[in-house]
Amino acid sequence: MLSADGLELGYAGAPVVRGVGLSVSPGQVFALLGANGAGKSTVARALAGVLPVRGGTVTLDGVDITSLSSNDRVRRGLSLVPEGRHLFGRSTVRDNILLGAYTRTRHQRAESFDRVMELFPQLPRLLGKRAKDLSGGEQQMVAVGRALMADPRYLILDEPSLGLAPIYVDLILRQAGSLAAAGVGVLLIEQNVGKALDVAGGAAVIENGTVSLEGSADDLRRDPRVVDLYLGGMS
Repeated sequence: MLSADGLELGYAGAPVVRGVGLSVSPGQVFALLGANGAGKSTVARALAGVLPVRGGTVTLDGVDITSLSSNDRVRRGLSLVPEGRHLFGRSTVRDNILLGAYTRTRHQRAESFDRVMELFPQLPRLLGKRAKDLSGGEQQMVAVGRALMADPRYLILDEPSLGLAPIYVDLILRQAGSLAAAGVGVLLIEQNVGKALDVAGGAAVIENGTVSLEGSADDLRRDPRVVDLYLGGMS
């Protein structure tokens, strides 16, 4: 299980997240929901080791990883697909994807590469293109593929639908469900609450840096506060 307990996070002395706790089990999609600026991406960065933790703990399968670097967390089975994708625009799709396997053997890289191509059958025809020449949806597939090259047990998807055409939003979120079905624990950070609840088993809502609601996806979909604030007032 990937767990956070009592997270205290911030930037340049300013607190952003206060006392946040959550957990993601293998084979589960857990959605962290909320408005822009609520603190969702801050939590994602802290879990991945990109942002230092001011207070609280992060554990991975029972081991405290709070002080570990991001690359050590990747080696232990935790990968992040960052908001905005952060691809190397002048490099090819193939090279961007292979960068995710820098810690692995040649045989392991080959196996993971084949799995990524199966997960996203649109990618093989794009392998020779530069990343900057792709659409947003194609770039997002590359970013997810790069993270999967490390063969993670837990995957953090930070705002994967941001700026994408609806067809790619559905594709990325559907594949998040496929990964969970294969045993990967997926933490889905999303503003698109309706779409996220369609694929998640559990979910939490973060508001102003604290968790205000948590429960099953079905329970949150019926909660009047979620309906009014995030689902357009429609149950």
